Amino acid sequence: MPKWPIRVKLIAGLSLVVGMMLTLMGGAIFSLSAFHASNLMHTDLLRELGASKEMIKHVARLEAPRDGSPEEKRALQVAARDARKALVAYFDELRKNAIRRNRVDDGMSERGLAFGIDSDLAAILNEIDPAEKAQPALPGTPVWVELNPDVARAVPTAKRIDRLFHQVMQLPTKLHGDVYSITLNSRRQYEAGRVIVWLSALTVLGMLIALAVLFNRWVLYPVRLLQRGVRRVARGSFDYAIELNTGDEMQALAEAFNDMTARLRVTYADLERQVQERSRQLVRSERLAGVGFLAAGVAHEINNPLASIAFCSEALENRLAPMLAAGDVADAKVVQNYLRMVQEEAFRCKSITEKLLDFSRCGEIKRERTDLAGLIQGVVEMVRHMGKYRRKKITFIPKEAVLAHVDAQEIKQVVLNLVVNALDSMAEDGTLRIDLRHAEGMAEMVFSDDGCGMPAEVLENIFEPFFTRRRVGKGTGLGLSITHRIVSQHSGEIHATSPGEGLGATFSVRLPVQPREASAPAKSRPRDVLAEGPAVLAIARHDEEEEEAEAIGRRAG
Repeated sequence: MPKWPIRVKLIAGLSLVVGMMLTLMGGAIFSLSAFHASNLMHTDLLRELGASKEMIKHVARLEAPRDGSPEEKRALQVAARDARKALVAYFDELRKNAIRRNRVDDGMSERGLAFGIDSDLAAILNEIDPAEKAQPALPGTPVWVELNPDVARAVPTAKRIDRLFHQVMQLPTKLHGDVYSITLNSRRQYEAGRVIVWLSALTVLGMLIALAVLFNRWVLYPVRLLQRGVRRVARGSFDYAIELNTGDEMQALAEAFNDMTARLRVTYADLERQVQERSRQLVRSERLAGVGFLAAGVAHEINNPLASIAFCSEALENRLAPMLAAGDVADAKVVQNYLRMVQEEAFRCKSITEKLLDFSRCGEIKRERTDLAGLIQGVVEMVRHMGKYRRKKITFIPKEAVLAHVDAQEIKQVVLNLVVNALDSMAEDGTLRIDLRHAEGMAEMVFSDDGCGMPAEVLENIFEPFFTRRRVGKGTGLGLSITHRIVSQHSGEIHATSPGEGLGATFSVRLPVQPREASAPAKSRPRDVLAEGPAVLAIARHDEEEEEAEAIGRRAG
């Protein structure tokens, strides 16, 4: 089926309607014209028949004189003149019908009879009164021989009257034959008209059925599909697509509707993702709030006993040192190792509680224009000097100056946490790549490593408090939670992606470039943990002491 636009289809449908009207009009006009022609022929022939009847009536009054009296001649003359008038009226009707072609023939036989009657009447009038010199009354009447007076006297009047009667009586026979012919012709026209009317009706019916089929295919069916699609989408079926191949504006409308539903599906999926993300953030915030309350209530109570344990173990070690020096060497080393392990574990617990306190404390953010490239470069230079990270490569080549309106110390803690986490997840020859750029009106920092990577379930909980993949004793699971809170307080965004386990991970942080109005005070602000150089050196030293303590424990065990 050709691909036509709606205007062409409308013109085609209108053409069918016009064709139906013309077909009906043609059949009706043909039938009416045939009926009108037949009616005119019958009417004119009836007038002619009536004129002939009048003429016959006057001819019937003609009587030949019996005794030649003037009265009889006078009566015959009057009757002959009246017959001539009736003949002229009949001839006029005959000529009109011949001119109008309302006869089945040309009327020449009737004209011949009329000319003969006219000649005989003229001869009778000349015989009665030679001085009258009567001429034929019909135009075109041939001058007959009988009009010669000498010849006319040779034919008796009675014989002429008889001949007139015979000629006049032939007219009804001819006229009735014409009526019968006209009736047969009318019947044939009626049969032909009926056939044409039936053919016209059947043709119009076929055209009407074709128009209904085309209207259903071009208009009703696409409208039903569009209506069904709108209802399906209204019920939430955004994956429903309308399959319409009409090649017109209806197909364009269906394609636009499919594009709209596709965009709605994407928007709905994005909204669902945002709702899930907001739900996770809400749960995370509730957990963080719980952690804050827990840390505020418990940390102070734990710190004092831990300090006592550490102090007592250190004092005990100092007091036992002279005694152990004089005793068994093996036992002295075991006691010293255990005392040192007690001190180290006490200090580690104290460090954890301090982190909890830092996590729960609130403060006000002091924002200022900060050069992020210099901030990142400072953190990178500091981390490179740490012993356990010296064999790992950090690549950072700033391509442009990026300034952000942030708290420099807190963003330094964010960068440090992300760098340390990336380095911890990489092998000895791993590489961490740091990129800094402008993206969508914000400053973006991207940390990409080739470390152990993360599965999808880990990505969903990576910013949850106390969630960690390190072995027991190697992390509290608060670093990324603190990082997420700091970025959120700066009206920024942080996202983590990973192709899968063993394929590395990427953390992207976006921070506002221009100052933003503070919508609400910060709910929580951790202190500058891991922000300054001495603190970093202390944590690094603490990690080295943890490894040494584990080695001593294994030897002691």
